[in-house]
Amino acid sequence: MKIATSLNIRSATMDEPTLMAALAGAGFDGIDLPFYMHIEDVDWTDDGAAKTWAQQRSAWANDAGLEWVQAHGPFFDMFGQDDKAIRSRELCRHAVKTCGRLGIPWMVLHPDIFPGAFDADHVKAMHDGNAAFFRSMLDVCEEYNVGIAIENIFDHYAKTRGCQRYFAGIPEEQCALIDELNHPLMGACWDTGHAHMNLQDQHRGIVMLGDRLKAIHIQETRTGEDRDDHVLPYGIENPGVDWDGVCAGLREISFPGPFTFETHSGLQRVPAELLDSALTYNMAVGRHLVKQITQAE
Repeated sequence: MKIATSLNIRSATMDEPTLMAALAGAGFDGIDLPFYMHIEDVDWTDDGAAKTWAQQRSAWANDAGLEWVQAHGPFFDMFGQDDKAIRSRELCRHAVKTCGRLGIPWMVLHPDIFPGAFDADHVKAMHDGNAAFFRSMLDVCEEYNVGIAIENIFDHYAKTRGCQRYFAGIPEEQCALIDELNHPLMGACWDTGHAHMNLQDQHRGIVMLGDRLKAIHIQETRTGEDRDDHVLPYGIENPGVDWDGVCAGLREISFPGPFTFETHSGLQRVPAELLDSALTYNMAVGRHLVKQITQAE
């Protein structure tokens, strides 16, 4: 199983080609594009500039011997009607195009919510609204052969926005939404930290998603707190993420990978002279967990 990590560990002291070389040196197979970090890099409505941007990153990855394995799309307002919200949604389409140009098969996007009582009518309205948005993306997904993996988001974030919990933050709602869309380019992303914050059973959730699961965000975090730590597995005090449950679930559904870390908060402050050692340890943790997933196959 390929082991990858998000490039959002980039620091001000290290450019992208240097970081890619360091990741390859530590043994990583692939990289995840954090598109949301690059919103201001280029005018994405300028197709020529967008192509040039992608070609440069394709060359850098090739030089390092790394594969672009997945991406995280922009953060956006699904239900707003002002110019800013409309532009944020349009960026999702440009992100899909960029993924296609880099050969990235799956891009993670967040579902969205709006305030309400979280009764049956409110949940159905959010389900229908999310389905309508993701369905509107299918034409560009099909054109560029890029799938969208809908992520489970943590509930505290919803409570700050007038909602009891986050829609599709539980696997039942992820499954219902993906089944409603009923398209091979629509799937799920399981973020282990978000699931832990939402007190979800990791094994049960992953098995419920089954072959709908197309991308994973591997990260450690605390539970029951207003935080989303994004540090390396085993990097915080107990009770942490149930890594035995995560591995058992991925093994049970024969998840093919990639095994992708989203652990930027644990690496962004590492001094440059220690980064190679930190990435080597990161890779060792990945191999330890992947061994548990693949040992019975």
